[in-house]
Amino acid sequence: MKRIALLLLAIMAVLPIWAQRNTREEISADIERTGGVHFLYPTDQTAPTPAPKGYKPFYVSHVGRHGARFALGSTVYEDLLDVWTRAAEKDRLTPEGKAFFKDYEAIYPYLSRREGNLTGKGQEQHRFIASQLYRNYPALFKGKTHAEAVSTVSHRVIVSMYSFLGQLAAMDKDFTFHADYGHPYQAYLLPDVIDSSVERDEEAEAKFKRFRDHVLDLDAILSRWFTRPDKAVKNPYKFCHDLHTMLSTLDNLDVPAPEHLYELYTPEERYALWRVNNYRDYQIVGPSPDTQNLRVKAIEALYRDIVTKADEDMARGNVQLRLRFAHDSTLMPLLSLLGVNGMDEAVENPFEVENYWRNYDIPMACNLQLVFFRSARNPEILFQLLLNGKEATLPLEMAAPGSFYRWEDFKALLL
Repeated sequence: MKRIALLLLAIMAVLPIWAQRNTREEISADIERTGGVHFLYPTDQTAPTPAPKGYKPFYVSHVGRHGARFALGSTVYEDLLDVWTRAAEKDRLTPEGKAFFKDYEAIYPYLSRREGNLTGKGQEQHRFIASQLYRNYPALFKGKTHAEAVSTVSHRVIVSMYSFLGQLAAMDKDFTFHADYGHPYQAYLLPDVIDSSVERDEEAEAKFKRFRDHVLDLDAILSRWFTRPDKAVKNPYKFCHDLHTMLSTLDNLDVPAPEHLYELYTPEERYALWRVNNYRDYQIVGPSPDTQNLRVKAIEALYRDIVTKADEDMARGNVQLRLRFAHDSTLMPLLSLLGVNGMDEAVENPFEVENYWRNYDIPMACNLQLVFFRSARNPEILFQLLLNGKEATLPLEMAAPGSFYRWEDFKALLL
């Protein structure tokens, strides 16, 4: 029995970090995680584990998401205002509804027609990430350092890219770069696949709705704000989802929001809304067994670009940083495809998804970095895997502690 106990302890000691997480506790510790992909970029990273003796950094392959932005949706702020205004005009607001409407009207001029725009915080996030890379791997920037950077056609992504590059240029006088954006890069940064409403078949859609209706009590929520919810709100779930999106992006803004807006939902309601949103993202851009995983399969083009460009850059030696800037809908399927931190888990039970796949792991400015190392005494190329500046795992044998993997193993991951 003693030998068995010791064996179990040994196994637990090497279990990946992602398997030891408690989602409920993480959300209780920071309720803003219920914002999912709207969660602000974490800045509590520690210095990465040093490379094995003799290995020095010489190349970085990076995939990043744009920084903090306003809520996404062409008229989400305007649509919300319209519902509250019509309810107020017909005297269908409760006292709590009136208090919220007053605060929303106060901040609305700042929000209006800015859906999807990058904020100042979003630019600062990329300056922070660039600074962190420069400080963590100073050997990478000794002598002349050149970066090749590309982005999607989205304005918030382009500005994020130049914020990152501008910070490096300010810190390193020998740093040069070439940057571009456009539709040719969309083919692997944001593949054009079937719309999400088509990706889920009828059975999967019904499964989502059953889960949503079990987790959320929309009538109870709406009754706090409207005396006649059935008359005030045509689509209860969409309305509550849009409100939650508005709430989740308040911390992304460059101006303080009225405190009452943060009290719109109770902590339990925010957790419930996150569970629903997280499951929806899992079905659409994750490895869900409910769907065809079209986005996960399509993002294999990005994996191949990472592999091809890295081999070419290392052979030529003229590029030290290969930077790609895109979206959460790029990072989520990519992490699922590669199995980063166990995100390739196929989970049948919607109530269990949150224990394996969490969309707040793809916050604003989310980034995946492969930092390459080589040694004069060992021909084997290693890379350190970082997700949001923290060491992450792959379903591969680790070459050394600190999330160091063999490049040849990574190239064979999907072959």
